[in-house]
Amino acid sequence: MRRLRQRRWRELTDERLLQLFDKGRDPAFEELLRRHGSAIKAYALRMLRRPEVAEEVYMETFERVAALRGKRPQRGGSVRSYFFTIAHNRCVDLLRHARRVRESRPQVTELEITRKLQVSPDAEVALGRVAEELEEALATLPEGHRQVLLLRTVHGLSSRETAEIVGLDEGQVRSQLSYARKQIRKMLAVHHAELAGRRQAGPASARIGRRP
Repeated sequence: MRRLRQRRWRELTDERLLQLFDKGRDPAFEELLRRHGSAIKAYALRMLRRPEVAEEVYMETFERVAALRGKRPQRGGSVRSYFFTIAHNRCVDLLRHARRVRESRPQVTELEITRKLQVSPDAEVALGRVAEELEEALATLPEGHRQVLLLRTVHGLSSRETAEIVGLDEGQVRSQLSYARKQIRKMLAVHHAELAGRRQAGPASARIGRRP
């Protein structure tokens, strides 16, 4: 019986689930959390590069959704973009605060530079070393370009939804996405060229250091 109930919830659209939650059906909220929770957390993690703070953003996003139960204002766009908008705005607030801290405490900058984002186990299995390279390349993008690339490419939101979330027009979103993709490709190409150079130099170095 429980499996039948779970299957029924999973067959409903996001919009219907949100409507049912607003009417007092808690399982609808649980299904929305199951569908979108991990994506919201992943976005916050890549924007903030601090797992503990990303966890807070994830919790705060869905706490806000729950707090607006039954009194949600009229909105356009998908339920998914609604969740991302809440998370994005919180990330922006935290990033602004972090910038103010860095300006007042320069030593914090060094901590941020040396911080490495832990690659997810799934990405590591699927992509291996490339996953780590991608995370490092993402971290070097300007904040605005990273937001657009994550929302459009990683999380699959439309240009219109992305524009509404980050406060740009669709033309600006396309321009920033194009730039971000070029930068990622360039950084990966440079890294691979450096790696190939080290591999070629490796055997020669070994021979030079070997005794006659």
